[in-house]
Amino acid sequence: MKISKELMELAGIKPKLKLGIKTDRGVQSTGPHVVKMISDKIVAGLDRDTGKQIEFVKYIVDEGGTEKEYRTRLKHKETGELNYLVQNLALITEGSTVVLEMKKMGVKNYIEVRHEDGTLLTDTDQEDVQSLEDESPQYDNN
Repeated sequence: MKISKELMELAGIKPKLKLGIKTDRGVQSTGPHVVKMISDKIVAGLDRDTGKQIEFVKYIVDEGGTEKEYRTRLKHKETGELNYLVQNLALITEGSTVVLEMKKMGVKNYIEVRHEDGTLLTDTDQEDVQSLEDESPQYDNN
């Protein structure tokens, strides 16, 4: 819809990078996404489970010429340690191109990060893995 798209642009709202979608069978991966990392910043958002305000890292990426945003928790839900995805994306320099893909580890999902040549960046322990729902906060347009 043309007007809705213009309104989103005027409001400074970028479309979300969707690495997974909810289905009746759980969260399903949307496949690999080749993105150029543009920027990141810490923003506030509401935890979907508790409704409390927590910190997220908002990444702005370019996918196929369209700027999109992706948010992930700053800290792991149970341990309070820096989220594994934030640690892995810290290894990437702005302007670099990577492949992001939701993968399954048991009953949980995680985001795999790799270079375009397939070299893996993701270092994930079982206790670091979170459900993808944690990656989709309720938030305002920070």
